[in-house]
Amino acid sequence: MKEFIFAFPLAESLENVSVFLEKLQIRNTSGTIIVPGCSVALEVFVKPAVPSLSELFMAHRPLDESEKVALDAHQSLFFLKGSLNGPDSLREINALISKVIAAGALGVYAEHSGAAWSAKAFSEMEIENAPLDFWLNFIETKNVLYTLGLESFSLPDLCISNSNGDSEKLQDLLLTVAEYLYLERVVAESGTKVETEEKETFELCKENSPLFTKNDPEWNRLGTMRLVKR
Repeated sequence: MKEFIFAFPLAESLENVSVFLEKLQIRNTSGTIIVPGCSVALEVFVKPAVPSLSELFMAHRPLDESEKVALDAHQSLFFLKGSLNGPDSLREINALISKVIAAGALGVYAEHSGAAWSAKAFSEMEIENAPLDFWLNFIETKNVLYTLGLESFSLPDLCISNSNGDSEKLQDLLLTVAEYLYLERVVAESGTKVETEEKETFELCKENSPLFTKNDPEWNRLGTMRLVKR
């Protein structure tokens, strides 16, 4: 399983990160820890600020001027790294990330997928209803929409032909299917069928021409499955 890595830009300097972390009952700025309320062993570490951080976030989602200014003024980066071991651990990690944002982090960047959300955008998400939403990224080519980041859930990435609908609708569909496969512990293999709320049936078929190759950092070792409407 590919580990997840979340990075949080902070207004606090490297010297003062520990003050921020005390709000979360995290006593160390490096090493492996167990946070109260979360059973997942997490590796934590901090890094210096990086220039023009807002550009990375804007590549994923538009920012207003106040968000851009805040992100570019960040003073340090706090990281959480670990592995999921089931739906309960997902809920625990989501709750912890929500606490990090509530404590004052300026946003969250999912390094394992490239998805990035400002604190404002994150606070507007309905995580309880869409627990995988901020974990995943989407890449659209001329003809196909792909997910990126599902290896962290021990799942192949998913894709679907653009002929099945507009981009927003297909993103929602791929996200819903990914949540179903993970939360219900359904085996994602060729022949697996999924029925949507609209009573449409899709079948998973192995994608023989995935977007990335094994030499790419985005490569999912579990492959890619295409949703085919039946």
